[in-house]
Amino acid sequence: MLEHMLTDRQSNVATLRSAGHDLISLDLDPTQQRDLQTALDECVARYGAASEVGTRHRTELDRIEAAVSSYRTKADAFLSWLDETEHSAIMTDLISADVDTVRQQTAQQQVSCCRRRHCFCCCCC
Repeated sequence: MLEHMLTDRQSNVATLRSAGHDLISLDLDPTQQRDLQTALDECVARYGAASEVGTRHRTELDRIEAAVSSYRTKADAFLSWLDETEHSAIMTDLISADVDTVRQQTAQQQVSCCRRRHCFCCCCC
């Protein structure tokens, strides 16, 4: 936005510079000419400094936008991987919990079966 505003005012600075040179070329006393030249130089210098700041800000903003874009790409890939890993870990926990449950049920069944003696389900009798 700053860069756009400065570009819009560029013609005003050129007009001001031209008008200042026209005034300085008139038959004025040397003190007035020097004062006008000083004021004109100051205005042009301030505009130049503002233009440099605008250009520098634009360059920094472009650099930051590129860094943010790169970060976003890497973060999105990482978050996708993390989601898949968490899902896999949850599924692994569920499977291991199911395996533990089956083992416990099998052990309980064997104990109750062996209490009846002469069972045919295991070789404990």
